[in-house]
Amino acid sequence: MKFKATHVAVAAVSTLIVATAFLIRADIPAEELKTKYSSPASRFISIDGANLHYRDEGHGTPIILLHGTAASLNTWDGWTAELSKSYRVLRLDLPAFGLTGRNTTDNYTIDYYTNLLLHFLDEQGIKKAHIAGSSLGGQIAYDFAATHPERVQKLILISPTGVTNANDKSISMPFLMAQTPLLKHSLKYVTPRFIVEKSLKEIYGDDSKLTDEAITLSHEMLLREENREAFIARVNTKDADNLHKLAQLQAPTFILWGEADAWVPATDAAHFQQSIKGSRLKVYPGAGHIPMEELPQQTVQDALLFLNSDLALNN
Repeated sequence: MKFKATHVAVAAVSTLIVATAFLIRADIPAEELKTKYSSPASRFISIDGANLHYRDEGHGTPIILLHGTAASLNTWDGWTAELSKSYRVLRLDLPAFGLTGRNTTDNYTIDYYTNLLLHFLDEQGIKKAHIAGSSLGGQIAYDFAATHPERVQKLILISPTGVTNANDKSISMPFLMAQTPLLKHSLKYVTPRFIVEKSLKEIYGDDSKLTDEAITLSHEMLLREENREAFIARVNTKDADNLHKLAQLQAPTFILWGEADAWVPATDAAHFQQSIKGSRLKVYPGAGHIPMEELPQQTVQDALLFLNSDLALNN
């Protein structure tokens, strides 16, 4: 019996090793992804320890677009196509993500990102700009607008983090793995495509709108060399509470939220609207955590109405 039990244990371990090996994904070289995903509008600048990738499109008043955790500047494709007709659109791959990737310090606090944005504007010679941010990008945007009010004309927040923790362990497998001591190191190797697909389906209200191309792009950006280590560092970063800064905001603010947001619940929207004096809120029925990607035309037209006029928006 002991002999048989030993064979069973060996077989089980062997099966586990084979299964794990099947899930392992190697890094993709940064230059390979740069060649694949750069565009004629792509620029790279060395700033605050990062080789920052951004795209500069259109002409006019500048608007800065900031994406969320584990996303990239590609999440703004739909908005950029419209905004660039009348604005200068600068969208960033935040350090830790996209083609920018890991920085030299592994510092990914809100304070770091806020300072990075300030230095980026200075490098571009931009004295004042509109700022729009989604999720983590929204939290960076309102932190920046409160800290440097003289640099912001209008502010757009899309399901910003800060009230409810968007990295809740019950939500998404990559976040769970990154925050679990016994699992986080395996995330550097075990990141098959289906994990990314599952996470993306969580942030869409209607996942039938999620394309294979979007899944592949997100998966490959995660596999960019050192991005997985940077993702783990960001997810385990403990940010100081900056919600008190909402009351300090001076820029006209428009808040967009997906009613079916599974990562940052739409109930958080009330806190932002009540805390930001004179802010406007629009909730999109059936939309998830990234309505600007899921409903690009509807949301960008609302954003343009806000940017171009002082007319009230219907909720």
